[in-house]
Amino acid sequence: MKSYKVPNMREILKPRWSHKPGFGMSEPFVLHERESFQQSTAPNDKALLRKLSMKKGEKILSIASYYASWASEIAKLGIEVDYSDISKSMTRWAKREYGQLFGKYVASGYELIPKKEKEYDWTFTFEACGGGSGLPIACLRSLLNKKGAVLVYHVRARKNKKMMGNKPKTYPLTAKVLSKVYGASYKIKKVKIKSHKFEEPDKMIAHVVVIIKTNEKARRLALKDVNALIFNKFDLDTLKRLNAFSEAVKDFYIKKLKV
Repeated sequence: MKSYKVPNMREILKPRWSHKPGFGMSEPFVLHERESFQQSTAPNDKALLRKLSMKKGEKILSIASYYASWASEIAKLGIEVDYSDISKSMTRWAKREYGQLFGKYVASGYELIPKKEKEYDWTFTFEACGGGSGLPIACLRSLLNKKGAVLVYHVRARKNKKMMGNKPKTYPLTAKVLSKVYGASYKIKKVKIKSHKFEEPDKMIAHVVVIIKTNEKARRLALKDVNALIFNKFDLDTLKRLNAFSEAVKDFYIKKLKV
């Protein structure tokens, strides 16, 4: 018998925390009060869509949307955006705050959406946590989209590097693993985006943009593998792919299956 590593969805989907309006989240999942109801940067850049490799008229699923500083600006520039967040209270807050700006408001873990092929052009997130647990699953699901996923984080100064958590490592790693295992392509670029931090004025701030692009083969294999993870039924080819994909997932969230 041979042993294969696969993501342990039971462990990954366990509820660990739920943030709420007026609070921020720092790794490892510690709530702290915040005065400003916005994300760590809020964009105000007419060239934002080009810098994110998006086009007006596309449809995106925003995951871990939080205060939606980024999702709302993307929507205002002509993208159809569905808001999602694991927190029901944040989702209710966003619906009151943004109303019809977003098409849908979905309270869900990002590991479970999107559910259908080609429902969206892109999955988008700004600084989502869970890079070694659920976020790789969300990125695997993004291969179901027409185009793929766009992940963004802003670059901190040396004294504040710890605030980036493990994103500089896990975001690129996930993109590379999806490329190797599923045949997706990826691009990682650093761009300056006009934005502001809380009450500070707008200025050009460096951000890293990780773009994962899908294709027909990647879409077909990803659909098969996410279904296998949800229903806990695996054939040998799926086990081989998920064993390789598990490089992007922390050992704590891995289980071993013997076949």
